[in-house]
Amino acid sequence: MKGHIFILLEEFVSEVAGEALLYDALEACSFDTSTGFVRTENYPDEQLIELVDTVIKKAGISLEQAHFDFGKWLYPRLSGLLPKQFTDYAHPAYVLKQLDDLHHVELKKLYPDAQPPKFQYCALSPIEANLIYTSPRRMFDLVEGVLAGMAQFYGVPLHVTKQTGWQDNQNCAKYTIVYAKEVAI
Repeated sequence: MKGHIFILLEEFVSEVAGEALLYDALEACSFDTSTGFVRTENYPDEQLIELVDTVIKKAGISLEQAHFDFGKWLYPRLSGLLPKQFTDYAHPAYVLKQLDDLHHVELKKLYPDAQPPKFQYCALSPIEANLIYTSPRRMFDLVEGVLAGMAQFYGVPLHVTKQTGWQDNQNCAKYTIVYAKEVAI
């Protein structure tokens, strides 16, 4: 996992739960956290999992809630880092339609060794779509949180139904999205 995610996680925990909880969690980790994370460096996924597990135990929340809340918090921050052709729209559907290209083209430009998830977007009607997420990291609740963050960012309410283990693939989830506002894609 890229250090950028660790840095964003630290910002999130500090903002939402306070710096004291963040520092306690960092000190409790079995890996060295004394030098800080470097945005472009790779860190084992296990370190992120350990840090998140430590934070949720100290905060007294579930893993699912932590992932969802982080995803919701994350989207507005990530959108500021993206090229305008990916975010300069009035509806989240435009961004979701380009999500796989964003991850596999733009992200790879910045981080050639990144291992991003795969996304497939399929519009079903002017107000409904399916988003298929595939990743061995299985961050299903984080993706759902990002969708909630996008809805808030774009001011387009949406309802999401999540189906994990989609098509018997434990690394895959299908999100059926119903927008409160039509989109013409």
